[in-house]
Amino acid sequence: MKKAFLLLMAAAASCSQGADPYVGYIYPCGVQAGATNRLVVGGQGLAAVRDAVVSGEGVKVLSIEMVPRFPPAPGPQFRYLAKWLDGIARGDRTAPPLPTSPKAHVDEWRSNRWWRILGELDEQKLSIVERALYIRPNRLQASPSLNQSMLVTVAVAPDAKPGVREFRALGQNGMSAPRPFIVSAAPREAEALWAPSHRRRPPAPAVTNLPCVLDGQIMPGQTDTWTLHLQKGGTVTLSTVARELQPYIGDAVPGFFNPALRILDASGAEVAFADDNFYHPDPVLVFTPPADGDYKLEVHDLLYRGRADFVYAITVEAGAHPVDPRHVSLWPNPVPQTPPGVPCTAFTGVVARAGATCEHVFEAEEGGEYVFDVLARRVGSPLDARLSVIGPAGGKPLAVFTDATNLVFRGSLIQGECDPVGTCRLAAGTYCLRVEDEAGKGGPEWSYVLRVHRPAPAFEVWTAKSSFAFRAKSGSNQMKVFVVRSGGFDGPVELDETPDFRFAPAVIPAGTNMLKVALVSKQRNPQPVQELQFTASAQIGGKTQTVRIQPADEYNQAFAWDHLLPTHAFDVRTWPNPNAWKNAQERPRDRPKGKRNRPNGKKRDKKK
Repeated sequence: MKKAFLLLMAAAASCSQGADPYVGYIYPCGVQAGATNRLVVGGQGLAAVRDAVVSGEGVKVLSIEMVPRFPPAPGPQFRYLAKWLDGIARGDRTAPPLPTSPKAHVDEWRSNRWWRILGELDEQKLSIVERALYIRPNRLQASPSLNQSMLVTVAVAPDAKPGVREFRALGQNGMSAPRPFIVSAAPREAEALWAPSHRRRPPAPAVTNLPCVLDGQIMPGQTDTWTLHLQKGGTVTLSTVARELQPYIGDAVPGFFNPALRILDASGAEVAFADDNFYHPDPVLVFTPPADGDYKLEVHDLLYRGRADFVYAITVEAGAHPVDPRHVSLWPNPVPQTPPGVPCTAFTGVVARAGATCEHVFEAEEGGEYVFDVLARRVGSPLDARLSVIGPAGGKPLAVFTDATNLVFRGSLIQGECDPVGTCRLAAGTYCLRVEDEAGKGGPEWSYVLRVHRPAPAFEVWTAKSSFAFRAKSGSNQMKVFVVRSGGFDGPVELDETPDFRFAPAVIPAGTNMLKVALVSKQRNPQPVQELQFTASAQIGGKTQTVRIQPADEYNQAFAWDHLLPTHAFDVRTWPNPNAWKNAQERPRDRPKGKRNRPNGKKRDKKK
């Protein structure tokens, strides 16, 4: 029994070691073009990371350094470290003399490589040390997916095109799913570094020059405060990116960071507030100051939660620039298409005011089944649509469609299942199609596209992984592939090979909606490819129908729902020798072997 247990534990450890690294957050989430900055990247499985890549041109990763884990310090060691840190804050980096009292038990103090060289650390590292020293994490609330962090230095060329990139960490066992990284044209300002309560945390510099980007991170119990120096009547727009950086969090409820913005005047009175942008949790606040002076901007989670991946960036710019929710997503937005070769009637409209309806006349030239598909939330509109099909004689609707039922939650858009999709059998004649908002809301942004067509067999293919790391002379990566079928299609789907790669197995059997396959390299030393695409084919109606395989990564939300989050393209990397990877560094053990977590390093006596 004991032997079987040991084998099981070994197998579990092997699986854990073979997992891809996970990047949970990047703080700050971007760098200005022409600047170099050191980012804190947190996640899981980062100890074996030796490199990182950022998609597009003009961004280079210069170095990576793992942040050591900080064990709890015994009382005398805590006081010694605190005294040293206070001295450094006053400008004296000399290590204090070790206590001579036998009660200090100096020979039993915990070991940590940053503690040993406090006098050599820069301000950012010192802040990390102090936070770990003074704020011990609640292990019942700590997230295992964020238990490691590393410092990544990134340089952005002056001519780098502003926009969203994809950051991936490369480790010995694989490559992480992408995380958004933003190259901005505007200068960026980060919140002040953490400091213990007996030393006042320096305030963030007042924002006077616009545009600028404010970078912050909401930790437990924290409200960030910024100072905005504004002129009377000088309207400003504050646009937040937070949920978009991490759309789905698996071990938090409601499964995403929900920031709120609050502006206070000199007397402390609230003069503006925003906690969303239509249905989107990332707030946009347009504010016109009633007087000259300094205004306080407060940023916090709407439920007053906090954790390391609650990262945000607020763009502050002069003028009124309300952000249309149809153009806020940092992630690709694959809009479902009508089946190829199928005639489609499309209607466009806007539910222009609260309580309004839009009506379209549809001519069914012959009887039979028709598909009705409203594109609203899937393309960023705040419209929560309801579609009614009314017959030639009027009266009670023949069919009413509200929310779609999705077997696979796919796409980056929030609440895409609010779009009505359904079929209805009609006789030849003239019909009225009525579109309205379920909650009776409306406005210029409440736009939609209504598509009507005959049912036709079709399919989509999505992956649950978009990043692949190959070792030299061995080339296979496991992943899940999903087939989304429609129009009665139930046949087999073939995953097409390329000159360099093939799938094994290459055929998803008829009636199968998910299959685990391997991406296999046909080359002994596959070359890195950033913009890799794959296709899939099936026989429909005696003809071959080919679709692009949508690269995506699987995320869990609030312990319950799985989502396929799309990326722009597949990314493939390979290394001939893991020991030769750049940025490889010696990582000394913070504790001598065998001492584990016991302060004195002694083995625990066995119970008699």
